[in-house]
Amino acid sequence: MKASKLLSISDDNPCQIIHVQRRSIHFLVQIRQILFLIALFGCLATFGQTPTSQAVISGRITDLSLGQGIAFASIAVKGKPIGTQADADGRYKLQVRQPVDSILVTALGYQTVHVAVTAQTVDVALKPAASLLNEVVVHAGENPAFRILREINAHRKQNDFRQLSGYDYEAYSQLAITINQLSERFRQRKPVRAILSALEEKQGGKPATVLPVFFSETVSHIYARRNPQHTKEQILKTNISSVGITDDSFVAMFTGAGFNTLNFYQNQVILFKKEFISPLAEGGRSAYTYFLADTTQIGQHTCYGIDFDPKNERDLVFKGRMWIDKRSYALVRIEAQVGTAANINFIRQIDIDQTYELANDSGNAWLPETTHLTVSVGEVVKHTFGATVDYTTSVRQPLVGQPKSVDFFNVDIDLAEDREQSTPDYWQAQRLQSSQSHTYDQTRAMLDTVRSLPVVKSYTRAAQFVLNGGYLPLVRGVDVGSAFSMWAYNRVEGHRFRMGLQTNNTFSRTWQLSAYGAYGTRDRVWKTGAEVNFIPKRQPLTLITLRHSYDLEQLGFRIEDVADNSFFRINSRFGRYPQAYYQREMSLTAQRDLGTNFTQTVGARSRSMNLLFPFAINQTSESAPLATAMTDLRSSELFLETRYAPGRLPARRVTNRRIRRRPTETAPIVTLRYTLGTASFQSRTFSGYHKLQMQVDHTLRWGLFGRTQYTIKAGYSPSTIPYLLLQVHLGNQTPFYNKNAFNLMNYAEFVSDRYVSVAVEHKFEGLLTNRLPIIRRWGWRTFMTGNVLWGQLSEANYKLIATQDSKGKRLPPVHSLQQTPYVEVGYGFENILKSLRIEALHRLTYRQNPNVTPFAIKVSFQLGL
Repeated sequence: MKASKLLSISDDNPCQIIHVQRRSIHFLVQIRQILFLIALFGCLATFGQTPTSQAVISGRITDLSLGQGIAFASIAVKGKPIGTQADADGRYKLQVRQPVDSILVTALGYQTVHVAVTAQTVDVALKPAASLLNEVVVHAGENPAFRILREINAHRKQNDFRQLSGYDYEAYSQLAITINQLSERFRQRKPVRAILSALEEKQGGKPATVLPVFFSETVSHIYARRNPQHTKEQILKTNISSVGITDDSFVAMFTGAGFNTLNFYQNQVILFKKEFISPLAEGGRSAYTYFLADTTQIGQHTCYGIDFDPKNERDLVFKGRMWIDKRSYALVRIEAQVGTAANINFIRQIDIDQTYELANDSGNAWLPETTHLTVSVGEVVKHTFGATVDYTTSVRQPLVGQPKSVDFFNVDIDLAEDREQSTPDYWQAQRLQSSQSHTYDQTRAMLDTVRSLPVVKSYTRAAQFVLNGGYLPLVRGVDVGSAFSMWAYNRVEGHRFRMGLQTNNTFSRTWQLSAYGAYGTRDRVWKTGAEVNFIPKRQPLTLITLRHSYDLEQLGFRIEDVADNSFFRINSRFGRYPQAYYQREMSLTAQRDLGTNFTQTVGARSRSMNLLFPFAINQTSESAPLATAMTDLRSSELFLETRYAPGRLPARRVTNRRIRRRPTETAPIVTLRYTLGTASFQSRTFSGYHKLQMQVDHTLRWGLFGRTQYTIKAGYSPSTIPYLLLQVHLGNQTPFYNKNAFNLMNYAEFVSDRYVSVAVEHKFEGLLTNRLPIIRRWGWRTFMTGNVLWGQLSEANYKLIATQDSKGKRLPPVHSLQQTPYVEVGYGFENILKSLRIEALHRLTYRQNPNVTPFAIKVSFQLGL
């Protein structure tokens, strides 16, 4: 199994709050590390391979009594997720990258044995297992494996460890990432030759075939409870070596026992944010073909062996074998593999080997005992390299039935202050075999050699520049940038030049500062911005933010509306800028986590909008006479926001209030916001206006049929205020798709003081394209979208809108929705060339409005699995 979830890393400020849910942590570190390495060695690839042989163990697996070869026996390295399978005559060849001391040999109907490796040829004779299959009544035409599957389902609740009232255990985990499969062209580049030469010298002249880039060992304690469901990981000790990432407090979050929570009893097994159909799923027969093979002895358990093969190998399914205890029908061991045919980008293979064992004195509580995960990443850029991620974890001292109190789970990750303080003897005692200590020390020594090379240091800085959003170190603790937003061009500013500064963790983990300045050659106006983030407390997370800015905005497409999309943030500074205005804003917010589900935010902000387009309001008889034609709209607001996100992944970046979701979450995220404000325009004051807003985000998963994501937004303002302060619905007149916008709506086309919108996207994940003969080879995936908006503008707010200015010049009309909702639908393909999404969009209503685009094709870019 190889490879990791490659691209979903944000390019924002890398400083993160130390809260991370275990279920996704290893996936995250693999992504970040492999992304870093792709950027690093991608830099090497822009400048500028005879593969060497690996050690091979070979032999024959035979029946002890008959002397005949045992077909398709399994051979694995003890303590490592490395293995192979014998041929029809029992002969095998096992390639290993490092010396091994023993191998594990298993075969259906035979006893499992451990054999010491003393030479390159190892022959093994197996004894037949004494156990036989229980009597199975097979109905005409029924697969005999189906009876076992029915029993598994009937005993699911009693055997699924997630159904326990509570459990905890100690876990020892290893995570290693290596660059391998170096192409000859890549090996011949000068920087790469320098690295390989240094490694060969370190290894006493032995040719270097792999480049180690990350290695970690972690001892942690895992706690879990049900009703309510909580998990917590106390990271006790860490031993980390890596190329490029040096912040231990950041890395330590991602090196616990995360993959030990893989649960094949669930209908979907979540790996790298992909949902694979479990072979134990209740509806597994729609995705798999099962074969009841034989029984075998695994430890003290006599087990049924069931092979499972995908009906369509391009679906998100596994291939392999599982062993089921014949008494309790519990899962004892499973070997599952995802091959190259699966519709997953960059990954060549994923292998999982997981064993379960009864917890001590528990009676019938089965917990994962060991988990081995290997992921192999293919070449992201041709003629370069691949990567391998090896993960192993083992459970120690399990305890069940004694759940901790809810208050104990105040954080998801708890880092011990002395986690880095340990001796080599401590880690030798922790490792499964003392003979492996030398191998680990060799790996760590090779890592030190690689990262100390001047060429690696240079390209490490280049890769960090890319992953840091285009920021470069200026002085210790301060970065300058971003290079990606240094220049833009639009009709108002002309050529826009921008430069900014921001601090990093070296400066302070409590204070984070940033500032920027921008200048336009046409408007000749300086724009500035500054932000101060203060983190007085991390458990629970408390964040105070002071922000000031003076910059150019456009009505119906504000920068804050696309804050979570770095591409749109950069692209938004280009274009025509219709209905533009300069905005001066000052805001102060305080945010705090209340328990594990709620986040509370309170804030105040003051705005002044200097309008560059004609705008006026109708005056009442009580209004004061206009001395001058004022163009500034001023407002001051207080707001209170509550966000309910059960089971959320609390990995928010300090510079925003987003809460990212774990792929396993089923509950929706609900956000409620109340705003109280006052405003003034043209000598008229609007005191005490109110706004209420709600948002619901949810994802529904349908297994092979894909997943549906939907967002419901609603808002209501009972007050009479200028329409600029109401809900100006977000349009999109660019050729790029924006998931947060109405993509065929013009900027500021519709305004509402009460509205409800529903945005739905269903991704088929290859359900259709995997079955089309030609397209399935391209890896394309289909999707459908729909966006509906109901809204109104009260009579009082409509009457406030002026149709002409003080000089009698007609103003552009302002539209509001009537009885008919605004509707647009879309469909298309994504994962084109592994990065491109193309969507055809149709606008179904209000097609008669001026300058409407009833149909468009829009593109977007996303790099992921």
